[in-house]
Amino acid sequence: MSRLLDQQIQKLKLNFITMGLNVSTALSDAVDAWLNNDLTLAQTVIDGDEKINEQETHLEGKSAQIIALQQPVAGDLRKIVAILKASSDLERLADHAIHIAKKARREQKAPSDSELTDLLLKMAENDKQMLTDILQAYSDLDDDAAVKISEKDHQTDEYLQQVNQIIIQRIKEQPDFALEAMDYMKLGNHFERIGDYVTNIAEWIVYTERGRITELGNSDY
Repeated sequence: MSRLLDQQIQKLKLNFITMGLNVSTALSDAVDAWLNNDLTLAQTVIDGDEKINEQETHLEGKSAQIIALQQPVAGDLRKIVAILKASSDLERLADHAIHIAKKARREQKAPSDSELTDLLLKMAENDKQMLTDILQAYSDLDDDAAVKISEKDHQTDEYLQQVNQIIIQRIKEQPDFALEAMDYMKLGNHFERIGDYVTNIAEWIVYTERGRITELGNSDY
């Protein structure tokens, strides 16, 4: 690897981590805004989406430029492609954080069903920890850690199943709960998708280090 190419890849990596930290903050703030019905914090999350989008666009442009001008091969090319793809996953993850924040703006009050709220918070905490850990794994290019982090997504999926089961039971007992139930269901789906996007990033770390596309949601990796 030439010194110039090495410097460019390291800068890409730093910019990706910076974007990831911004997304992590957005997710944490979005959850707090929803839980506390904090309209000011929700608006801060929503307003910050533009910066995250700009960071993704910057990473895409720089990645394409390096590929065109430096013509990297093998491991160097994989590192750049992984950043290009994983930055898209981060941006989509941030979109789900925006949707969560917007729930605070739509609600007249903080969430009222404690059992469902507790489960959704468990999903959120799992997502936040996965995102924090995957950014560290990416910084270290630790493919083994990435695989282990992706396995935590199963816990988020299990929480979502519990949420949906409780919602069905609630509606049977209280038909008037149906409208509120839709909000809980949508939130659960947002948290579930966030876990999926973290898993996607884990797959790009594995690709960078092992040179192959691996679907970590399966048990045969």
